[in-house]
Amino acid sequence: MIRRVRRREFLAEAGALSLAIAVPSAAGGGDVDALLAPWTGPYGGLPPFDKVHVEAFSPALREGMEMERVEIAAIARNPAPASFENTIVALENVGRPLRRVRSLFNTYSGTMNVGPMRALETEMSPVLAAFGDEIVQNGALFARVKAVYDARENAGLTPEQQRLATVVYDRFARQGAALDAAHKSRLAQINQQLARLYTTFSQNQLADEEGYTLMLERPEDLAGMPESLRASAARAAAEHGRPGAWAITNTRSSMEPFLTYASRRDLREKGWRMWIMRGDNAGAHDNKPVITQIMQLRAEKATLLGHPTYAHWITAANMAKTPDAAMALMMQVWPAAVARVHQEVADMQAVVDAEHGGFNIAPWDYRYYAEKVRKAKYDLDQDEVKGYLQLEKIREGMFGLPASSTASSSSLRPTCRCIRRTCACTRCAGPGPVSACGISIRTLATARRPARG
Repeated sequence: MIRRVRRREFLAEAGALSLAIAVPSAAGGGDVDALLAPWTGPYGGLPPFDKVHVEAFSPALREGMEMERVEIAAIARNPAPASFENTIVALENVGRPLRRVRSLFNTYSGTMNVGPMRALETEMSPVLAAFGDEIVQNGALFARVKAVYDARENAGLTPEQQRLATVVYDRFARQGAALDAAHKSRLAQINQQLARLYTTFSQNQLADEEGYTLMLERPEDLAGMPESLRASAARAAAEHGRPGAWAITNTRSSMEPFLTYASRRDLREKGWRMWIMRGDNAGAHDNKPVITQIMQLRAEKATLLGHPTYAHWITAANMAKTPDAAMALMMQVWPAAVARVHQEVADMQAVVDAEHGGFNIAPWDYRYYAEKVRKAKYDLDQDEVKGYLQLEKIREGMFGLPASSTASSSSLRPTCRCIRRTCACTRCAGPGPVSACGISIRTLATARRPARG
């Protein structure tokens, strides 16, 4: 079951941290065991980020898969008749060590994808895809799942248990568990190819984020930019070996405020074009051929699974159920959305005309003039509002729930805090980690992090 594609960036700080954690060069058995072991500590257990070595991920993931294979085999070969407990519940409990490793692996690949992590993600993505297919395509296991599913209405199951039996069965069936051997083999090949291509796509885009920078050389190039943005641009330039200049990096957290505040229209256009071309530049990181391959493989996958298009396969498991229904829903919104955009652009154009700009609003003007309209209509300046959005105040106000926090030696970064959310509503016995209304302990990284692209 392939899920994709998250944008990732911790930029220079994260890169330095990731490389520091990656030392030493070889992972010992203790490193692997630490990634597989149950989490300990307060709040129901904390991820052991302080024990992570990047080199330990591959052996830990592979060992976790072997452990899960043993558990899956025990369920599939169980001589007792298939039941909800010995099949569905048993499946829900398998693979916990692998899940723990994958949680850490996904955190690193999703937010700290630098240096050795990129090669590791390229190595492991098809391996993990193949392992998923190995489980889904286990004929004996699927036969037991199907037996529970077929008997769900007459087996004395609760509505929740019937629902879970249906969800597990559908999960297997949607991924081709009922196909013949030849089609299963081809589907597994496609899924591994797609896993590689999804990784390539994401890393190509990341490479263009890192490889392209809008360098501002003169103080007049900073016109309109608030001091906070100027300071961050100066730091970025220094990190790029250009002290005394200002760098707008090709990431949302840098480019979006630049497009909002920079009054130099020519520089906004350069920045906007650089931003939208991520993964679309000719050369080693061009995603156009990658997209072509993904589309071809998705079409073949949909055909194998009995659907006319990949869109039909995707929507079948979602609320819309069909592409036509999804499109109909979007078209209900489309006229109003288009009308609103036209009004917004008209408001912006009025500002341009009042300033005798002599041009029509272009994509690189949108954020800049939207901010001007906001200021004129509501006397609201986004940069002034930021001063009130202090991290600790936001954390305390999250969801209206009381929260306590503590630093932990196992945190991914020194500025991370572990948040214990509690509830004192009348349905609960009192504040605690798990309550009757479903509020539970959560570990949240509250450190500031750039928005994903």
